[in-house]
Amino acid sequence: MKEFGFYNDFDDSLMLNEQIEIAKEGEYLISNSDKLKADIIAPEINFYLKNSSDSVLDKAKNTLLLYEARAHGFDLARDVEHEKEVGKNVVIVSNTGREKLAEILKENGFKVIEITHFEMKFVYGAAGELSVIMLRENDEFEVDCDFLLVENARDYMLKQSGCYEIANMSDENVLNFMLEKSPKFKYKTHIFYDSTICQYHERRQEICGRCADVCPTVAILKEDATKHLVFSHIDCLGCGGCISVCPSGALDYSYTPRVAFGEIAKMYKGKIALIVPKKMDLANLSLNLPAGVLPFAVEGEKWLHEAHFMTLLQESGASVIFYTDFVSRGSKDAIDIVNQIYEIKFARKAVYVAMNEKELKDALSKATLIEGSQHSIAEYAMPKREIFAKRLEWLVGDENLGVVKTGENISYGTVEINRDTCTLCLSCVGACNVSALVTDTKTNSIMFNPSICTNCGYCEVSCAEKDTIVLKRGEIELKPEYFVYNELARDELFACIECGKEFATKKAVEKIASIMGPKFASDPIKHKTLYCCADCKAKVMVQAQIEMMQKDIFNG
Repeated sequence: MKEFGFYNDFDDSLMLNEQIEIAKEGEYLISNSDKLKADIIAPEINFYLKNSSDSVLDKAKNTLLLYEARAHGFDLARDVEHEKEVGKNVVIVSNTGREKLAEILKENGFKVIEITHFEMKFVYGAAGELSVIMLRENDEFEVDCDFLLVENARDYMLKQSGCYEIANMSDENVLNFMLEKSPKFKYKTHIFYDSTICQYHERRQEICGRCADVCPTVAILKEDATKHLVFSHIDCLGCGGCISVCPSGALDYSYTPRVAFGEIAKMYKGKIALIVPKKMDLANLSLNLPAGVLPFAVEGEKWLHEAHFMTLLQESGASVIFYTDFVSRGSKDAIDIVNQIYEIKFARKAVYVAMNEKELKDALSKATLIEGSQHSIAEYAMPKREIFAKRLEWLVGDENLGVVKTGENISYGTVEINRDTCTLCLSCVGACNVSALVTDTKTNSIMFNPSICTNCGYCEVSCAEKDTIVLKRGEIELKPEYFVYNELARDELFACIECGKEFATKKAVEKIASIMGPKFASDPIKHKTLYCCADCKAKVMVQAQIEMMQKDIFNG
């Protein structure tokens, strides 16, 4: 298989780089047209060539860039293909009747049951093993099937894999669609998950769960008893809405992981990136693409978060245009955050959202290179919050630029600790799985970096002292101190009164002594142990017992 293939059916005078083979047949990794066999079809290439105002030479260079961007994405993608054996049992739900469709399906080996919406109560399971609960003659019973085809489906009917809306599909289209799905049902792993930085995983109480809340299917479920997330990849649509709202970056997109996105973004230096999700129709879009504007093809549209936008903005050094017919909750808040930052820093809009051709033309007329905004960093192995923090820290520099407000779907903020009541038990440090709270053993203090804090609140929940930890939510402070570790609490170490070894904080010892002291008031030995290390505590108690035994023996 060759790498880059180009099917030329629109411009005989076109000049392309020699690495791109112009052909009428053959197998390639990437092609501009489905008329050539290829693993990846890249319609943005034809869109660029047909509409761009770039010079002939720049078109040749940029076309190669678009091929290489796709190749980078392919090489670094982590999507895994799966295959499941399924049968041909179909339930059709329609109030108007799809008798012809049922007949066509039967003629092609499918077994079909037709019911109305009034007869359907619920559906559960997954493609190949669906169960439909039906109502008939004042009774209910279950019917097992492989697929559920619904005309004018209610929301609950489309949450499982194998369930499809057919209201706008012809009978022939439905048949072809079903023949593609059976007997081998193919699906992919669209997301991957790092439980170590998840804000839901094995917490004592629920402090997050946004991914499950925004999932339009049953692909992510919360197991409340164990606080584990349960993933059903066969039910995942790959929309990515869970990724953009994940506060820590525990979820990432298999098609374009953060490392892949960062590498591709570097290729757009000096270009204006036009983000185009796969579902957007480019073939029928005719407009003037200003010089220097290059499409940035992505699979879905809901997964883009603040680190993605900031990466593309800085690596390109230009405005970004997002051409989509839908903006997810997380992406919306992310765009609002970076736009506030760029308005403050550069008095320019960062990301233009265009939801139709008119808005796209308007965005293209406004998007420009932004002087002083280009900055490149190595993002390899960095989590989401750290990527955003490092890039934002560079923009802020030594200035104090004020405050950026954050929305309900993306949490930023700060943590404050009451130094008078904190005993430095370090429960808060142990509760933080993103290392925003750490301990400095040299100074015996708790340090906090607000720029990587997810503001989840688990430190507050874990604190043993009442009203000691307070969270301030909803703001990003654009000042140098926001991006470094600051001291929140400190205490002296208490030396054991028996051996002199420092073993706990002074406040911790004093707190325990204030609670237990009155109870041990009549027993000076026990009272003494309150101020001893663990080794001396046992030693003092044993010595006291020995002395007591000796005294008893001596007294006869």
